[in-house]
Amino acid sequence: MTKAATWILSALLLTALVAMPALAGQYPPTCADSISIWNIQNPAAPCHPVDTDTVWVGIGGVVTALDTKTSGVGFYMQLSGGGPYTGINVFTANTIWPVAVGDSVIVRPSKVAEYGGETEIAALDGSFGANLKVYKVLGPTALPPFYEGTTTDFNTLATNTALEPYECGLGKVLPRGGPLRVARVYFDAFSVVDSACTSGICDSVYVNITTLPNPSLGVPPLNTALSYVQGIVSQSAAGYAIKMRDDNDWYPSVNPPVVADAYAIKDDSVRVVFDKQVTQASAENAGNYSLATCGAIVNSATLEPNGSCVMLNITNGLGHGVQETVNVSGVVAVVNGKAMVGIMSRTFWNGLTPIADIQAPDPAGLLADPCLDRSLFAGVGSAAGTEKVTYRGVCTAAFPGGLYYVQDASSPTRAGLATYAPITPLVVGHQYLLVANIQEYYEETEAVYNVYVRDEGVATPPTPVVQTAAVLRDATCDASQSITNGEDYEGMLVRMSWVMSLADSTLLPGYGFDVADPPYSAYTDSLHIRNVQSSAGWTYAAVPDMLLDVTGILTYSFGTMQVAPRFDSDFVDHGALDVPPGTLSKVSFSAYPNPARVTKVSFALPKQSVVDLSVYDLSGRKVASLASGSMPAGQYTRDWDGGGAGAGVYFVRLRVDSETYNIRTVSLK
Repeated sequence: MTKAATWILSALLLTALVAMPALAGQYPPTCADSISIWNIQNPAAPCHPVDTDTVWVGIGGVVTALDTKTSGVGFYMQLSGGGPYTGINVFTANTIWPVAVGDSVIVRPSKVAEYGGETEIAALDGSFGANLKVYKVLGPTALPPFYEGTTTDFNTLATNTALEPYECGLGKVLPRGGPLRVARVYFDAFSVVDSACTSGICDSVYVNITTLPNPSLGVPPLNTALSYVQGIVSQSAAGYAIKMRDDNDWYPSVNPPVVADAYAIKDDSVRVVFDKQVTQASAENAGNYSLATCGAIVNSATLEPNGSCVMLNITNGLGHGVQETVNVSGVVAVVNGKAMVGIMSRTFWNGLTPIADIQAPDPAGLLADPCLDRSLFAGVGSAAGTEKVTYRGVCTAAFPGGLYYVQDASSPTRAGLATYAPITPLVVGHQYLLVANIQEYYEETEAVYNVYVRDEGVATPPTPVVQTAAVLRDATCDASQSITNGEDYEGMLVRMSWVMSLADSTLLPGYGFDVADPPYSAYTDSLHIRNVQSSAGWTYAAVPDMLLDVTGILTYSFGTMQVAPRFDSDFVDHGALDVPPGTLSKVSFSAYPNPARVTKVSFALPKQSVVDLSVYDLSGRKVASLASGSMPAGQYTRDWDGGGAGAGVYFVRLRVDSETYNIRTVSLK
């Protein structure tokens, strides 16, 4: 194929993540297979994209490693079945996507590139990553199996072409008899040989310990014995290597414990996370922990069953919106008996923080010119804050791509928060305790890089706040905090009552539209109703001048406040019979949900008309009459449950005087 060929993909299938078949249909039609990592990596595969070719939609896999160093970030992913030609590097330049090892993701659109001998997919512009999107479709799952072999299989020479099919996949180096031994050390890497090789030239494996681990690992002493070393199979002009991901990629670990994270769980509890299992005696010695706040006390330390997390009970007297720091020393690793060297510290936001505090505007932002309504907990610009915050709320919405909303029912305003890509899927109606960082994502406050989720079970869902479109659409930065506007309801479940659809014509099911408050003949404010990420979450078809109630999450997108309904029941049509003549401008006609067992058929008349509303099968036989006769101007809704017609395809036909309108509908009865 030629350079710069375009690959058009369709019919995205999540099930393709589990095996060789790809995630989408392939163009041109002569291709027998579909595009996946296997097609990209295997030069003998049909429809094999090459350097600089573009793949528009649907390269998916399981995340196997993260590259978060600032020199150029990204991650590795692999088809879950493992095997040859199933791993690839995803280069995201300066954008760290909030995904975790074990997440199933889809990358689109992308360009195939060769960098230093390693195949990767990157943004179409090849650098900045602005037009490359990563979609999380499943939470943590099992990693693909490692390709296992000896030092001969993984030897570092560029001539080791047998290792090429496993490039960018998970690899594990095992000894043939005795242990592996560290034969040579460098400032950022080391080489291992098999102790079974006692003379002559021995195969060696080059192990990189700085590119992926964050922070970097220390170089092991010469002659250190290892039972295995594993990581990502990497290729460069010099040859092949194993890129370790963290301290768990060798055994036994040669390093002492590292404090990987720390964050609040409650106002009096802090969870300390180590990178490996630690001894109970050292972990539960409260004297190994201290807090930066003067007079703060660590009352007790309890090792959790996983052996690598410790729960501290503390007293520090701090409130919310204040940072605390925990200092740790003296804790010992189980695997090698080594104790921490010196003191390690982690800073976090103190206590269990109400969502209203997270959403509250930073006073410094309100005083800025221009005024900025942004969270104190967020980082600079669109970056996430570096310290983690703990919050609790009931899940009110689950949208495609790993976007959820949670809400604290105890607060009337500023109580909702977008939560992106949590480590486990959230269930609408359940209450959760969550720990994450906060960012302003295109000016919408959002929790990202979630590290902790506790499902606290079914909870009473928050009651939607009833507001007008005029209030909800107003995103003005209120420096004096003296008015009520959309910023006060961002991320919350809201409802607008008796608003009018401003659709220009009858829309296809699921298409977004605008609504306005009364007076309908002279409205001044409108608000957009969006279907998040063009999902099929709702199929309501808006018609012009329809009066309705709309419930959904108030989001901020593309510079405007917008309401995102979650499902069809978030729409309620009002079939008013007393609409004054002239209020409606044209005939409108819709049927939703579609397909359904019971379909609501709605129509609106701008003036008194002779109407016939009937249902016909594909042969043209009338199977139901829903309305007939002279009807005054107004809006009407009729339900059709299929009657005795059975499941199948039907046409709903509306005759208004001399005009005829048809809608194709599917009955699921």
